Amino acid sequence: MRIRCAVLALTALVGMSGAFAQCLITGFENFQVGLNGAVLFRQPSFSGSTTSFLAFTGVCNIPNGVYNCALISDEQAFSGTQSLKVVWQFRLNPDTGQPYPNAWLRLTTFNTPNIPNPAINFDHRVRVRLYVPSDTPDFYLTLGVRETGTTAACAGNGGASGGIEWIGATSAQAGPSAPVGQLVNQKDQWVTVKFDIRRDPILGFAGSTANGTIDGNTGTIEQLAFTPTDPANLGPYIVYIDDVETYVPTPGDVDDNGCVDDADLLQVLFAFGSTGQNDADVNGDQIVDDADLLIVLFNFGTGC
Repeated sequence: MRIRCAVLALTALVGMSGAFAQCLITGFENFQVGLNGAVLFRQPSFSGSTTSFLAFTGVCNIPNGVYNCALISDEQAFSGTQSLKVVWQFRLNPDTGQPYPNAWLRLTTFNTPNIPNPAINFDHRVRVRLYVPSDTPDFYLTLGVRETGTTAACAGNGGASGGIEWIGATSAQAGPSAPVGQLVNQKDQWVTVKFDIRRDPILGFAGSTANGTIDGNTGTIEQLAFTPTDPANLGPYIVYIDDVETYVPTPGDVDDNGCVDDADLLQVLFAFGSTGQNDADVNGDQIVDDADLLIVLFNFGTGC
């Protein structure tokens, strides 16, 4: 009976992998270098939720120390020649002279002139490539999705109504929803941050329908949230973003590196019998068992 269930799960996953295609939302290519707050993400001060934490709300002027930038840059690129350079700095609370304990940045896609409210399928994973220079303090990164129920194609305008949920947030700091998501502390190299909407922890953020669960199948990437690990580190923060995309991983590729190999097999074996959220739970049934092992073995060597 267990083998039969494993075969059924495997068949379903194989069918799924063929039905869903990878979707590059943008690699920030073919836009004018220096264009600020206009491609996918608004400039940092755009969102009223976090403007009060920021030191600058004027135009981006990095040479003169004005950090309010989400501009197309050719200084770094994960692929191609361009990326999005995001620069901001937090400020001290003018009433106390101390750092805000709940400071964070909400970098939103809301109605940008180019690639606004990009539609995504919640059954797909989302990955973002980041390059963080060594002088930038560590931070937590969280994905915000809006449940719009859109029928738009991937990366099309999915609308701006519906509840917003945090994906990957295990908690929120004191105050108005400063989410604690995935730690980003690797510097001077491109890293890939991945969000699994169906499996990652979820917290409700905004809107009457935000309830800490994903109720529909489609919506939009509404924002990325940057929360400092230490609010006393005011910055400036410099982050390059590139190749924002959705994808469905190859069945059996537990570590999500594009190749089903010994590392994936060992990860399933070491986690065998575990319950709850686990990357080795390939079929998502909350237990690592024969079904997951069979999926890895059936796809062994794929993509390598």
